Amino acid sequence: MKNTFILVAILISLAGCSEELPEEYDRVVISTLLNATWRTECIIDGENSYLPTLTFTSNGGKDYDSGTGTSSNIYHTGDTTCATFDPEIQDINTFSYSIGEIVIIDGSVDELTEAIEIDTVNTTEDSADIGAEEYDIFAIKDKFTLYFGDKTDPINGTTAELRPTQLTDTVVYIR
Repeated sequence: MKNTFILVAILISLAGCSEELPEEYDRVVISTLLNATWRTECIIDGENSYLPTLTFTSNGGKDYDSGTGTSSNIYHTGDTTCATFDPEIQDINTFSYSIGEIVIIDGSVDELTEAIEIDTVNTTEDSADIGAEEYDIFAIKDKFTLYFGDKTDPINGTTAELRPTQLTDTVVYIR
C-alpha cells in the first residue's frame, strides 16, 4: 500500500510537468533574454565607422514586462573597421519600454513565426522628442540575434494601430 501511494504521487508530479507553462514564464524568459547589450555589424561612414548599440535593463519585478534602455553609436574615428581602441560614444538616447503580447508573423525572416510587442517612450533629457512613443515588435533568435519590426510606411510604429506586423532583417543586432 505504501509503495502504491508513492507511485501515485510520482505519477501525479510527472503529469504536472507535462502541462503548458504559464504565460508569465514566457515573459520572464523573454525579458531575461532582452536584458543585454546588443550591437549591429560595423557601419562605414566615410573615413570613420560606428556600431549602433542598444542596451535593455529589465525592471524585473512581478511581471517582468518593463524596463529602461539606452541607444547610442560607438564611433571609431579614422577607422573603417570599428577596431580602434579608443572609440567615442555618441548619439546617446534613453528610453523606457514595456513588453506586450506575442503576435504571429509569417516566418519570412529567419523562419521566426512569433514576435513580441514592445512600446518605447523617449526619456532623453533636453531632447526635442522627449515623451515620444514608438510601437514595434521584436524577436530573439537562438538567444543571440535580435530583430525588430519592418517599419515601412505607412506601418511606421507611430501609433499602436501602425505597429509593424512583420520583422525586418535590414538591421540585425547581436550580443
